[in-house]
Amino acid sequence: MNRAFIESSFSILIMLAFVPLSGGSLGEKSNETLILAGNYWDGLADGPLGPAEVLIIDGKIAKVGKNVTHNEAAKVIDLSGMFLMPGFIDSHVHLTINPDVIAALPTYSDAALTLAGINACKILLHNGFTTVRDAGDLSINSWVVPELKKAVASGSIRGPRIICGGHMISALGGHFDFGGMLRAGAALDQVSVAEGVDGVRRAVHNEVRHGADWIKVAGSGGFLSPSDGPEDASYSQEEMNAIVNASTDLGKPVFVHAYGDEPVHRAAAAKVRSIEHASMASVQTLKMIAENGIYVVPTQMALVPVARDAVNGTFDPKEPEWARQKDLKYAPQILESSRNLAKSDVKIALGTDVGTFDYSKNGAAEFSEMVRNGIAPLRALKAGTSMAAEMLQLNDTGIIALGKRADLVALAGNPFENMSATENVRLVMKEGVVYRNDVK
Repeated sequence: MNRAFIESSFSILIMLAFVPLSGGSLGEKSNETLILAGNYWDGLADGPLGPAEVLIIDGKIAKVGKNVTHNEAAKVIDLSGMFLMPGFIDSHVHLTINPDVIAALPTYSDAALTLAGINACKILLHNGFTTVRDAGDLSINSWVVPELKKAVASGSIRGPRIICGGHMISALGGHFDFGGMLRAGAALDQVSVAEGVDGVRRAVHNEVRHGADWIKVAGSGGFLSPSDGPEDASYSQEEMNAIVNASTDLGKPVFVHAYGDEPVHRAAAAKVRSIEHASMASVQTLKMIAENGIYVVPTQMALVPVARDAVNGTFDPKEPEWARQKDLKYAPQILESSRNLAKSDVKIALGTDVGTFDYSKNGAAEFSEMVRNGIAPLRALKAGTSMAAEMLQLNDTGIIALGKRADLVALAGNPFENMSATENVRLVMKEGVVYRNDVK
């Protein structure tokens, strides 16, 4: 066997190694995908825009129209019986939390929290959420969510694009201080507990150096924390201002957990970017929020149905007595504030608080819950798409338009006719890659 023959054979083997296993000649290969949508909404229009073709090249939207030109070898996805819209954005999730974790947090390792996060990511993407903002890493003295973010970005695990909110910076005895779960006298080293101007500034810097994209703050107590209440203000105005100033210096926006009117007011006065829940904000405070261009993420499915049940004397049998008392006490304020929010000019972004309740519940139900509480359907749909993208400062997603990422979902029904259609996702695409396709 001569040397020329050996070299020629080796060259052929090398070439064959790089031929796609799916078959077809190199001339037929295409990086284009053409979607044929029976009806679609772009995330901005006042209503559905009718049938359309959407051409996707390299994970981005290249053309949108009635009859777009495309490569004959383009992959075609027939959604002629579906409703196409931008992928959902949930601006308030807890990837490393579930009810079991909350009940026994000190017993959970970071490995267990990571596994919970992997499962949460898979469910969220399956339900149509292509981007999420995590609102509180449950690792007490480490950082799990930034690792989940890296794993999703690298393709190691399936999940939505993750915006990392770090830990929830909390005062001693506040909403994110878990020391009260231990027996008296036991100590718990927690990176997120901080007080005083110097203390909170240090906490901000610590979160940023470990990968936080946003800074999360517990501005009030809550319903799931036994040692404080939703009206309790955790930080002074001076401390809240210091948090915002330190975050601004580092180029990071701030979002604040706050229920009661006074904590919400302090967050608004500090000019944070978004306020989470705001479930008992007064009309005057909501007006101040609107005037300052601050976003509210109302997470209504987590709290408003509970308030409705409490008014009717119905409670979750798994809830401890102290939680039931809070539900009963604050239910009227929550229901009134939800109606006032719907009447306000506040910019609303969708958030579910999923994780504080089990991931078996589809977060897309938040669209219907907002509508049930008086928020107009168009406003609700924008809250989970274009408005959420605006709040999160994501210029490449949230709408169907040229040059944007192909983050898309297909629904079996028209959400403008029945909002529960958002809970009936049949196809999920993130950056041009199909992760779910149940279209028959």
